[in-house]
Amino acid sequence: MNSIVNDKLGGLYTKKIISKLNDEFSLYDFILKFSEEYESEYIEMLFVYKGKEAFKTVNEQIASYLNANKDSLGIENIDRTESEIIFRSTVEAEFWKKK
Repeated sequence: MNSIVNDKLGGLYTKKIISKLNDEFSLYDFILKFSEEYESEYIEMLFVYKGKEAFKTVNEQIASYLNANKDSLGIENIDRTESEIIFRSTVEAEFWKKK
C-alpha cells in the first residue's frame, strides 16, 4: 500500500470521517465524505498517480486501508455489491458497518 494513502488516512482523519457516515456505508460514501472534508489531501493522493488511473488506484488503496485497519476503526465488512461512483460509473464496491 502506498505510504501517501497511509499518511493521509492515518491519525484521526479516518475515524472522523467514519463518525459522520451512516451506520452502514459503502467505500464510495467514505471516499465522497473524505474528499469533501479533506479535498486537498485527496487531490494530493490522486496527483501521485496522475495519468495512471488515479481514481481507481487511490480508491483501491483506500479500500485496502479500511480492510487492513477495520478492527481499530471499529468497522466490519458486510457486503460487496454494485455502487455508483465518481463520474456516474457503476462498480462492485465494499460496504461497511460500524460495530
